[in-house]
Amino acid sequence: MPPRFSIVTPVFDPPLEAFRSCASSVLAQTEHDWEWILIDDCSTNPKVREELRLLAASSAQVTVIERSSNGGIVAASNDGIARATGDFIVLLDHDDELTPDALHENSLVIDQHPTVDYLYSDEDKVNEAGVYYDTFSKPDWSPERLRGQNYCSHLSVLRTSLVREVGAFRPGFDGSQDYDLFLRVTEKARAIAHIPKVLYHWRTVAGSAALDPEAKPYALVAAQKAVQEHLNRVGISGIVETTPEFYLRTTRNLTRHPKVSIVIPTCGTAKRIWGRDMVLVETAVTSIVERSSYSNYEIVVVYDTPRTPNSVLQNLRSVVGTKLVEVPYGKAFNFSEKCNLGVVRSSGDIIILLNDDTQVFSPDWIEGLITFLDEPDVGMVGPLLLLEDGRIQSAGHFYNLGAHNAAFGLSPDERGPFSVLTMPAERSGLTMACVAIPRDVFDEVGGLCVEFPRAFNDVDFGNKLDARGYRMIWTPNVALHHFESVSRDPRVDDDEIQALWGRWGSVVLGRDRFLPNFDFTIHGIDPTVHR
Repeated sequence: MPPRFSIVTPVFDPPLEAFRSCASSVLAQTEHDWEWILIDDCSTNPKVREELRLLAASSAQVTVIERSSNGGIVAASNDGIARATGDFIVLLDHDDELTPDALHENSLVIDQHPTVDYLYSDEDKVNEAGVYYDTFSKPDWSPERLRGQNYCSHLSVLRTSLVREVGAFRPGFDGSQDYDLFLRVTEKARAIAHIPKVLYHWRTVAGSAALDPEAKPYALVAAQKAVQEHLNRVGISGIVETTPEFYLRTTRNLTRHPKVSIVIPTCGTAKRIWGRDMVLVETAVTSIVERSSYSNYEIVVVYDTPRTPNSVLQNLRSVVGTKLVEVPYGKAFNFSEKCNLGVVRSSGDIIILLNDDTQVFSPDWIEGLITFLDEPDVGMVGPLLLLEDGRIQSAGHFYNLGAHNAAFGLSPDERGPFSVLTMPAERSGLTMACVAIPRDVFDEVGGLCVEFPRAFNDVDFGNKLDARGYRMIWTPNVALHHFESVSRDPRVDDDEIQALWGRWGSVVLGRDRFLPNFDFTIHGIDPTVHR
């Protein structure tokens, strides 16, 4: 049986033409089983109530509640929720618009997934001239991104019984009352669905947050409070702060000190970086030892026996001391096998796979990665990787006719579409030049596949994690230099390409679930993942 929808709209002095457009969009719904509950919160313009009364008189599906005093958006919305008779609450602002198929699209998903408790869809903006623009193609369910940005926003459809169970809207969160509600609902939701289609037009008028996030500074304060309380409820120890981009940043606290095994495959290559000759693995290891604030680690160096000079090993012993684990490797180059061997010879509870052509410059880089692993469904975490010239090498992977490094070649100051590069968030995959993985998760998925000796081993590994329900998190709050494959031949074998298409072609050739707004190429640079 199709669900019944209760559209809830608090009303306070909307521009009448904008409200009429809103009303027209509701009355034009192709889905028929709905009610629209309008709560006038003592509008000062008497024509508003007149408009509402005429609307209610014209349609039995419209209910108008006239409050006797102004209680604010929370109180008005809760009046509507209390009156709702539908299976799902649909949140609609008094000057915005629904697409004609908005309820129908939600009904189709609910019919296919009867346990879904929360649905959100894509949105765009509409200006005062009626022009639609700024389409926001949202990621699939991304709880880490939601902690930094209320990306779900419009259109949100919530199961009525769950909204009532969690207490509906709460006083003290005005301006971000929906954000607070979404966090509490998604904590308990059995299933969450993203509809990748624009179903909502957010109107931009002078003084609205849609046009200017600084217009309602109290909303950001309320958002900070909402996320902080969310962290407390779900058991994440951290402090939430606001950012200059008008989003939120969580600094997670280190609640445990597991042993970390940093596994570095190498052949002791020397290259000229920043105008001077350096042995890459020595540079990487020295940066770890000299700059890391985390101390409970070992460094496992898997070295090619025919190629690695003895002088390199001696220098590593001098720098690392008793924390060094040396693992000889005498076969033809196979990055995956070298990593697997290093993990076997390691003893840490958390594995950090690290290329030898990297350099650490964030002292808390280890903490900044491993604190995400306190959540049991996080299988891998990766940092922002920068090229020698300071541009971005990788902000995680995205899929679009292949596997690509997100933001390749961009300035590290680039915010990305809808500020996605400014906050930690889920990714479809991560570049294995630096990733942190729980040891038991690494073992569960069988480590890296040796059929990918040079390229795409990280793409394959990420898809294995995803197939088992693990999330992968990219964070811009940790950064390393990655001199991108200068330590070996970057060419890709046809066998590896065919193996990737054979295993994951249907995934990597389609729309990316977490970065749908990224283009295939950026500034003409090919960001294809070659490791």
